[in-house]
Amino acid sequence: MVAQQQESGSSFGGALKSLRETRRVSQSKLARKAGFDHSYVSRLESGARTPTRDAVEHLALALELDGIEHDELLVSAGYLPREVTSLLAGEPEITEVLSLLQNADVPEEYRVSMRQVLRVLADQARLVLKGDKTGGSPFAA
Repeated sequence: MVAQQQESGSSFGGALKSLRETRRVSQSKLARKAGFDHSYVSRLESGARTPTRDAVEHLALALELDGIEHDELLVSAGYLPREVTSLLAGEPEITEVLSLLQNADVPEEYRVSMRQVLRVLADQARLVLKGDKTGGSPFAA
């Protein structure tokens, strides 16, 4: 879906239109299934209107979106997803680490260690970014 959004714009309207067209549903049919007027869907797609979270939920259900697409549509409208991990769908390693950090079966000492390692990695990344801005690398070659 990300590539589709880039083709038609990263806005909610572009995302909605892309999802609707992929499913070969007209604006009128989508509006009817979601309980809206056709002109409302048209204005959403054109960017003339901003949807409420409830409206996005109705549209997602009417389009029969899977969980990730549903959450992507919410995010494109500026709302938090239902499942934060869906934002990380393209980052399976991070999703796995989050799952382990939340798993009570993993000993707390190990989870503390994982957090420390993640903190070190984030600090290193910030140093690299800082080095890029100053024209050099903070690490010796």
